[in-house]
Amino acid sequence: MAVWPVLLLVAALAVGAPDWTDCPTPCRCKWSSGKKTAFCKGGAFKSVPDNLDAEMQVLDLSFNSISKLTPDIFKNAGLINLQKIFIRESGLKEINRDAFQDLIILIEVDLSNNDISNLEPGTFHGNQRLRVLVLNGNPITKLISKQFPSLPHLKSLELEGCQLEIVDRNAFVNLHALESLNLKGNKLRNISEEVFMNVAHLKTLTLDGNPWRCDCDLRGFRDWYLASNLRSMSLVCAEPERYRSELWENVQSVDFACPPKVFVTPYPQVQAEAGGNVTFSCHVIGDPEPQVTWMYEGRPMNHTSVIVEAEEGLLDKWANISVSNVSDIDAGLYSCVATNSLETVSGNVSLVLPEIVTATTLSKSETRVMWWIVACGGGVVIILILIIASAAVCISTKNRTRRRNMKASVSFTEQEKKLLDVSIATTTDRGTGSCEALGPDLELIEPPVHITIESEPLPLAVFPPPPEFSTSALPAGAFGNIFISVSVTRDPNMVDTSRCPDLLDLPHRTNKPVYHGMATLPRRPCQGPHYDNMGPRVTAGGSSTLSLPDSTLDVPPPPLPPTCQPLTPEFVSL
Repeated sequence: MAVWPVLLLVAALAVGAPDWTDCPTPCRCKWSSGKKTAFCKGGAFKSVPDNLDAEMQVLDLSFNSISKLTPDIFKNAGLINLQKIFIRESGLKEINRDAFQDLIILIEVDLSNNDISNLEPGTFHGNQRLRVLVLNGNPITKLISKQFPSLPHLKSLELEGCQLEIVDRNAFVNLHALESLNLKGNKLRNISEEVFMNVAHLKTLTLDGNPWRCDCDLRGFRDWYLASNLRSMSLVCAEPERYRSELWENVQSVDFACPPKVFVTPYPQVQAEAGGNVTFSCHVIGDPEPQVTWMYEGRPMNHTSVIVEAEEGLLDKWANISVSNVSDIDAGLYSCVATNSLETVSGNVSLVLPEIVTATTLSKSETRVMWWIVACGGGVVIILILIIASAAVCISTKNRTRRRNMKASVSFTEQEKKLLDVSIATTTDRGTGSCEALGPDLELIEPPVHITIESEPLPLAVFPPPPEFSTSALPAGAFGNIFISVSVTRDPNMVDTSRCPDLLDLPHRTNKPVYHGMATLPRRPCQGPHYDNMGPRVTAGGSSTLSLPDSTLDVPPPPLPPTCQPLTPEFVSL
């Protein structure tokens, strides 16, 4: 009788306990592979549901609209016993590094085909039992150093179809138990063999579907990969063009080469002072080791002042040149040429010398003064030119007239010079007669003799004076002719032809203008035609006589005319 109440109590408790299979719509909860599984696929969930049984071991939230996994999101939903989580194609973009915190029995996570572009380092920290991590189809571009925390039991890592371009050599350093790594279908062009040095238990490595560039950066990994037991299928070169679609094993290791890269410093132009020194540096990277040559204007350097120094290295090389005592012949284009088995590359640098331009600058005041000086100087020059031109025209005209009307100079004997002992009077108006030198009886005599000796400036054409007048009588130098003008009448009816017959033999000329600057020799009436062996001469008194000044003949002078009347001058050259 006592057994029945106990049985009834157990039955009542069993009927009142909730069933874990009673999942909220649209989830379905059931056993799958021996685990309590909640299938919530395509249920339009925006976050992890919080009304599931705490004993759920597998949660599938694929094809929902969950964009973010916040910190402790599974712990806050009471799902700390989850072993497997599947969130595929749900638009997931952001994962907090503590989203999976305290899920100590989590062994598998699949986040494929979402929009995860950045995976924070330390994500999955504390999930010590995690064995499988699938991140396929996410736009993850790079894996940085220590991308994953210590996951000592992680054996499979899937990164297929991502956009990986860079994998740091220490990205998997904490995944010591990793056995399978899938990097298929990414954008890897090269990768270092050091990436896998810390993954000692790796058994499967999938790398096909990447655009491998078969150059020196990939040579080390190529040699390592072909020598290992990891290749499941052959890899194909995508670059360079000559190796496109070639299998790695069909391309020799030495042909995985890099063309030289040339970096010239300073670049691209150097300005140096004449007489100074300049140095050019050429940094060359290439594999196989390139040969470096410096060229000047396309010709190999062979100048004795140029020193070429090279620092040997497998992938790195420096080549420097120094030019001493720079001059114009050193200016030009210098080229650093690097050559290896793949290609020839060059870098250029120009050496120029500054152009020296000397200019004189003036201050504002100096400039104003300079303009005044230039203006005044220009005016003075113009005036001088006009004066010189006018004087040249006048002198030329005067000389032509003189040369046409006058005779050349003649020499005088001692006797003739004595006869020319006359009073020399200077007048400012040489075209008119003057009676000032004859004393108080000026009005009773005829004008005296006026002799003017003219000098003309060089380089005008002049006639040298007679030698008798070149020393004591006159200053030494070049002078013009000696002109003696005689005032005579032009009317033959008014002249007593019996008195100075020697002057009447001159032909009467037409009216001539009176020339200023000439000496006038007036004609005085004579008493009679007296002659000696030298002919009639003129005395200091202005009369003609037959005897010399020292003659013993005593001939009284003729009476003076009542007035001194100047006559029209005629010119005669003696």
